[in-house]
Amino acid sequence: MNYYDSELQRLQQEIMEKQRTDAKLSDLFLQQSDLEKRTEELQKIMQKEQGDVDRLNKRSITAFFYRTTGKMDEKLTKEEAEAYAAAVKYKSAESELRAVNEEIEYCRKRILELQDCEKQYEKILGEKTEQIKQSGNPEAERILQIEEALAFHGNQKREIEEAINAGNCALRIAEKILEDLDSAKKWSTVDLLGGNLIADMAKHDKINKVQDRIQDLQNALRGFRTELADVTERISGDLYVEIGDFLHFADYFFDGLFADWMVYDRINDSWNRTHQTCEQIKRVLEQLGRMEEEICNKQESLKKELEQTVLNS
Repeated sequence: MNYYDSELQRLQQEIMEKQRTDAKLSDLFLQQSDLEKRTEELQKIMQKEQGDVDRLNKRSITAFFYRTTGKMDEKLTKEEAEAYAAAVKYKSAESELRAVNEEIEYCRKRILELQDCEKQYEKILGEKTEQIKQSGNPEAERILQIEEALAFHGNQKREIEEAINAGNCALRIAEKILEDLDSAKKWSTVDLLGGNLIADMAKHDKINKVQDRIQDLQNALRGFRTELADVTERISGDLYVEIGDFLHFADYFFDGLFADWMVYDRINDSWNRTHQTCEQIKRVLEQLGRMEEEICNKQESLKKELEQTVLNS
């Protein structure tokens, strides 16, 4: 490979990277706007719920009423659970917003670094084209076209592979959550049948693990969606809607979670939500796999044509 070939390949990779980064940045701005609104809303809810707890802990007409009716502990427990749930959701959204802002900053810097790649590519391509004209080889121009096409499909394959890797990462976390929820369901069943302290502790342990993994899964789902930003035009509309659902997985999962977290039905609902998300990821991965296979077939066809063209020349 001579200087022109290597430079053209490098610059084409940079152009594709710039296009991918532009697409990711556009999607990240949408995520940022969504998260800023959600964070603001959740902060207000968290403050309100904590205010309810504080009022019940102080002397007030409401607190007096619940004390005289003998329902103070029940009411306080409910308010505390709602305040805790609001705090968890707020911190989750805040963490996601921080990660999105960091990714936006990285994309902006990268686009700035790649801002001249198109001009450089056109310049080198012009020099290469002139060299071909002067060579007098009738097949040389076709060889250049095939090499450009191969480089283009190679970059396409790379972006799909990155999306597949991000999807597999999210799927692994989701499947681990399903395992923990399966175990929690079993211990919850034991508890319903009159289980002992060991069953209750085991159930709590599995649920705590699930809660710890939810933020990892939400971040992985957002990363998956971001990697898909530059290939969504090749993904069917239904799947695009499903990708959008990834943005609010944690909200769906935590809604009402702590009010009756230990109830078997609630654990089962959480399992169903996670299973649905797994199936969404798998459907997108299947389509990405088909896209990758199509590109590989095109590459093989182009390689054979290139070999034959070189032999003929």
